[in-house]
Amino acid sequence: MSLEEQLDQLATACRVLEMEGHGDMTLGHLSLRDPQGRGFWLKRNARGLGEILSAADFVLVGHDGAKLEGEGGRHSEWPIHAEILKARPDVNVVAHTHPFHASILSSFGTALAPFTLDADYFDELPCHRDEAALLTTGEEGAALARTLGSHFAVLMANHGVTFCGTSVAHAVCVGVFLERAARIHVLGSQMRTQASFPVPPVRQRRREQIMTPVHVQHSWDYFVRKLAWQEKARGDAALFA
Repeated sequence: MSLEEQLDQLATACRVLEMEGHGDMTLGHLSLRDPQGRGFWLKRNARGLGEILSAADFVLVGHDGAKLEGEGGRHSEWPIHAEILKARPDVNVVAHTHPFHASILSSFGTALAPFTLDADYFDELPCHRDEAALLTTGEEGAALARTLGSHFAVLMANHGVTFCGTSVAHAVCVGVFLERAARIHVLGSQMRTQASFPVPPVRQRRREQIMTPVHVQHSWDYFVRKLAWQEKARGDAALFA
């Protein structure tokens, strides 16, 4: 797959995440590790996730924060991407968003309760605490990367979430599954009766059964089809407006 095709896929990922509850005005950003090692391709600023349409909506940013290529501005929280990509050679895609339910969950710093299988997509969900409203320095980005550790998602207390993946499809699925699990956690925690949960060995087995490359690919393909249906429906509606 060419770089342009990869960035077009990343643009689709932005719109999928908007569709699945990660949109917050023009906030939120995704990045792709540059195949030539020059840095990473970051979603342009001043545009919402749902407004990212093609490879032209990304800028190449060096690991020092310098914008090297592309039209548009660079998000101020670029160190999130730079530091995670430096710390995690297995990661190729990084995202930071403010999904509603996961952002609420971040204020408690609690682990996902396994009300359903959704929580079992995650072996652990660390929570990072920082006094800054925006993570704009290398030190702040590196601290977040340390909290993330070997995991693929981290809550950012009273702020939002950061998640990542080995591919575009993997990162998107982590983000979507996280918000689904957080929503179920928030709703389930309001029940007045005590829930019963599977023990850790059972949860580990469940995770091994569901968090597979095949399931990730099938889920990604579904999200892309769902986005196409919605975009086509909006386009058809515009014809009659």
